[in-house]
Amino acid sequence: MSDAALPESWLLTQLGDVIDYGKTIKAEPSEVSDDTWVLELEDIEKGSSKILQRLTFLDRKSKSTKNRFTTGDVLYGKLRPYLNKVVVADSGGICSTEIVPLKTTENLDNHYLFHWLKHPEFLAYVTKVGYGVNMPRLGTKDGKVAPFVLAPLAEQKQIAAKLDELLAQV
Repeated sequence: MSDAALPESWLLTQLGDVIDYGKTIKAEPSEVSDDTWVLELEDIEKGSSKILQRLTFLDRKSKSTKNRFTTGDVLYGKLRPYLNKVVVADSGGICSTEIVPLKTTENLDNHYLFHWLKHPEFLAYVTKVGYGVNMPRLGTKDGKVAPFVLAPLAEQKQIAAKLDELLAQV
């Protein structure tokens, strides 16, 4: 995609220019309450972004460090990114470090970001730059320089709402 193909008020930029890609807040098992939602990659259906199961820390009793996320964060599965595991958190919790919680700003709609991370152009990019043979992943450096199309906020909201509506029909 080139700047020439975009409406005048839109900007072709990099993901790291609009969000703090890769910045996470860690959670140690000793800091987590039993009723905290623990999201793992296997809990997200590939492609559809459907949550397959919702387990708590009491259910999982994880012993590893996790990433914290809050309601509204976009949760991006960076391990085997071609599986297209992306969700918008409907509540707070903790997740595998193979899931990157992305916090949006006042100039970026979280549902617009969600749809961009599922866009074929973004998927082609992460497939190309992913490292690792059997379990490729998107590195933080490559995530920061990933292509991103930034539309004005009002248009982001319209686009995201229309995509949400269309996807609900599928």
